[in-house]
Amino acid sequence: MTEASSTTTMEPTSNALTELDLAFIIDATGSMGSYIKSAQENMRNIIQDIIISERCLLNVALILYRDHPPQDRTFIIQVNDFTNDSEQAKANIDLASASGGGDGPEAMTPALHAAVHTLTWRKNAVKIAILIADAPPHGLDPMGDGWPDGDPSGHDPMECVGLLAERGITLYTVGCEPATISYRDFFMALAFKTGGQYIPLNNCANLASVIVGSAKEEISLERLIAQVHEEVMREAELRGGPIDEAELTRRIHELMHSGGVKARRLKIDNQNGTTNIPSLTLTAEQLSTLTTLKEVREKWIANKGLLIAPPTTTTTFGGLFGVSTTPTSASTLTKRKRTRTPASTLTKKKRTGTPVIKKTTVTKVTKPIIKKKPKRVVVHGSRRSARLTFNGDPKVEEEEEEEEEEEEEEEEEVSTDNETMETSTPSVVPAAKPIEKKTEISHINLADDELLDVSQTRRLVRKCVARNKLKST
Repeated sequence: MTEASSTTTMEPTSNALTELDLAFIIDATGSMGSYIKSAQENMRNIIQDIIISERCLLNVALILYRDHPPQDRTFIIQVNDFTNDSEQAKANIDLASASGGGDGPEAMTPALHAAVHTLTWRKNAVKIAILIADAPPHGLDPMGDGWPDGDPSGHDPMECVGLLAERGITLYTVGCEPATISYRDFFMALAFKTGGQYIPLNNCANLASVIVGSAKEEISLERLIAQVHEEVMREAELRGGPIDEAELTRRIHELMHSGGVKARRLKIDNQNGTTNIPSLTLTAEQLSTLTTLKEVREKWIANKGLLIAPPTTTTTFGGLFGVSTTPTSASTLTKRKRTRTPASTLTKKKRTGTPVIKKTTVTKVTKPIIKKKPKRVVVHGSRRSARLTFNGDPKVEEEEEEEEEEEEEEEEEVSTDNETMETSTPSVVPAAKPIEKKTEISHINLADDELLDVSQTRRLVRKCVARNKLKST
């Protein structure tokens, strides 16, 4: 992006006009200083880049939020309505500063409510709201929350986002990681509820690229909305009931892909060589169907103890507000036993291959003695066998030792005895300590005119269903 002139106006250079309303919703508490500074330094370039490349009539709005008293006594939200004056838009962001914040959660909900009810969105414009945050709203996680039952304003973020979706406003959520890693699925659900997407960001220098890329991708997708809308309405008429969004997405994508339909796509360069923005998780999709934060909170509290370390890639995230698609149950965080066929009836082999039949009659043992292999190294998620000895029977002990040696050499994971399982995962994950992210985003860019991705088709279907207030399965 080139430096814009100080006299830049938000006027396109062609008669092929596209109206674009772009609203920034930014957490302005103390931890967000670097991101606000990046927005200030790049606002002119962001505006100029979008106007020139998209030939659009651009209006820009800005909502800043902090927290409620007594957590923060400066302000709760500050609203700057849409303007088509680039210098005014620049002046609005220049007046922003990062300060205060109080407890962990912030006053995000009043900001989302203002985006719905206060901003003057144009009827025919492509409407995009970009939420930039590093903390959840009040009422999600009761730990360290001054208002654990919800924002004191009385508004609900899920209801606000639902109204954004109905009014054709697409929400992109930018999570400033690693602080938001534990809340990925929640931020992803907020975005998907409107047909938007979640973008993880751990480098404020990439913020301008995220904003410009998101706007360009959204404009590209909105140009396809009429085609998808027609198919969605036809499906609604045929079914006469809730729409199966997943199945409809599959059919529409096949048609559009075979027809060579192309769109722009925001991409990231990951350390592991992947380039995709994180895919929508099953958990996030399920959460997006909920209508109140109370429903979301109940799931959060019920599953909070199941959070485990994130994967080593940034392309898939899952788990309820965590990073695993199949969270480990609470019992496996300490020890779990697998019941096997009683050792007294099993046949085992020595290294020579000669079968040895264990005795069918064994003296009763009130408490088994666990024999652990002394040299076995336990790594995350690995198993360590604990063999049973029967009253010190030398023959049985010899057989057990030979089998253990054989297992070590062949690295067998399946045993036929009772087995105790241990993991290096702690039984309790500290609530105040965010999970560390192992991969980083080095660069963000926009891929022009690629074949429509299935995730983009899914978002288009979601937009149409939400805007027409249709029910879905």
